[in-house]
Amino acid sequence: ALASVLEGNIAVKQKNAGLASQKYEEAIYFDPKCTEAYLKYADIYKSANASLAIEKLNQLKDLEPSNTAVDKKLAEIYSFNKAVEAYANFAMGPTATEEDLVKYAFALFLNHDFDKSLEVANMGLQKNARHAAFNRLAMYNYTDLKRFDEALKAADVFFKECDKADYSYLDYMYYGHLLESLKKYDDAVVQYEKAVKMDPTKTDLFKNISSAYEQKNDYKKAISAYQKYYASLDKEKQTPDLQFQFGRLYYGAGTQPDSLAITVEERKQALMSADSTFHAIAEAAPDSYLGNFWRARANSALDPETTQGLAKPFYEEVAALLESKNDPHYNSALVECYSYLGYYYLLAIENPALKAEAKANKDKSIEYWSKILA
Repeated sequence: ALASVLEGNIAVKQKNAGLASQKYEEAIYFDPKCTEAYLKYADIYKSANASLAIEKLNQLKDLEPSNTAVDKKLAEIYSFNKAVEAYANFAMGPTATEEDLVKYAFALFLNHDFDKSLEVANMGLQKNARHAAFNRLAMYNYTDLKRFDEALKAADVFFKECDKADYSYLDYMYYGHLLESLKKYDDAVVQYEKAVKMDPTKTDLFKNISSAYEQKNDYKKAISAYQKYYASLDKEKQTPDLQFQFGRLYYGAGTQPDSLAITVEERKQALMSADSTFHAIAEAAPDSYLGNFWRARANSALDPETTQGLAKPFYEEVAALLESKNDPHYNSALVECYSYLGYYYLLAIENPALKAEAKANKDKSIEYWSKILA
């Protein structure tokens, strides 16, 4: 059997996978418990034909149920759920190495079992407090468990004290998520930018950058970052729901609290951009009320005293659409429409230019407030 294994190893070196698998099969024929032959055979097929590799390993597992080398190899091949089971058979045992614990903790993390993954990572940290992978997993798991203060401590160790740390875009992305959750928005942006620089294909991170700027009311930078994200998408992926976020950002810029960061004219321009964006969405998705609903909000902000009634036609259109749906789910949106329209007609009662229509406007206003009560 061992001679056949040696021949198989030579064939692998010569990149002759067919001959190698034949020789390993031959070794198993001579010695059905030749562990090395099963493992080498599985190595050949784990990428090309995983089911064949698993089948071969399970044959050995049936013969030697306690053979942890088989569990290790199965863990490399199985999907995350089965990998966790396979790693559990050996990674917590006395023969487990640091690498075994890392693989087990990472499999648990990928399986979203953050508590257990953290437990295993902390076991590793007890043995080696400066181990990069264990600190990385501690940061990831604490972040996903929303234990942000502990995550920040793990991040400090990971980025400042670890031995042989090889940082990836995922590390900077998680650190960005953590800092954003702690409302350290400028610091979060720095980490997101490092992540994109490390892997320029991860353009989704521009959304995170935009979100961080939005949360600190820096709408100019939020819009700029979102434009980078949107521009990175193929044309067919530039859907109305993504355009909607543009409108929201323009609306936010136009309605943000007074500050030196934006002038009255810039506020007006932002609201007009919001209006045109929501107009395009309303045309692209006529069955949805959201385009005209937010268009009404933008026009209401352009006419804060409600003297021009800029939002009136849009609130009327939304109200008619939502009334036809007859669904309580839309009640809060309807209340907003009725409140605006009731107030518009209330002001119209006192308008000298509309004196002849005062009674009709009063009735109309009462009608909308009554609809809210109903």
